[in-house]
Amino acid sequence: MAVHGLNVSMAVFTALSAYGILLYYEGGAEAARATSVLTTVEYLGGIAATVGGICFFGVHLDRRKSEERRDEEARKAAEAARKGRRKPVKGA
Repeated sequence: MAVHGLNVSMAVFTALSAYGILLYYEGGAEAARATSVLTTVEYLGGIAATVGGICFFGVHLDRRKSEERRDEEARKAAEAARKGRRKPVKGA
């Protein structure tokens, strides 16, 4: 869920940013004057929500990856300990 949420948040943020840049280059001053305060607040709310989603899902993804890394290290340590007991002592 963290991966999909992060991807969706990043895609929406990218789309909103691209829309803003295209609007700016296509006569953004006129479009900015024509929009109402409510539209501007909704646009800024959408950007804030997507940035919050990126942060939220990014933290969960980082936590998940660190847990997987810790489990992998524990598995490798247990496997090395098992293999270490099977080897005969050299020079005996």
